[in-house]
Amino acid sequence: MKRWHEVRNATPWTSGLLPGDLADVPHAAPAARMAESAAVHGWWSARLDLAGAADKAGFLAACGRDLALPDYYGANWDALWDCLTDETLLPPQRRRLIVVDRWRRFAERDPGDWSAGRNLLREAAGHWSGTTAALVVLIRI
Repeated sequence: MKRWHEVRNATPWTSGLLPGDLADVPHAAPAARMAESAAVHGWWSARLDLAGAADKAGFLAACGRDLALPDYYGANWDALWDCLTDETLLPPQRRRLIVVDRWRRFAERDPGDWSAGRNLLREAAGHWSGTTAALVVLIRI
């Protein structure tokens, strides 16, 4: 059962509370507070800040920067997928959280690529579903 109110309030969550998934989280706590809560419980977290992204190139550049992808990351959809689904490139923690923040400008200026990016993030989270290395993507609304 997904209890997103736990995330909105950035209260501690426990093992198994959030399955690997992507979710829009209305009234979410600030990204920093969500990261602090994740760290307390042994989660790796990253804030994907899309404030400067107005198109696909900006989105992919933000992913490279904020997710600390390797230097050889090709900044295209296939390369992002490869990085998010390669167990050797993601942190070793059993639970990983990506908080997507300040995305509206990108969504308004390039709705098609925003949708493609969301779908890729959702599919990457789904890739890890049912494994011991969950990936959760939360989009702050």
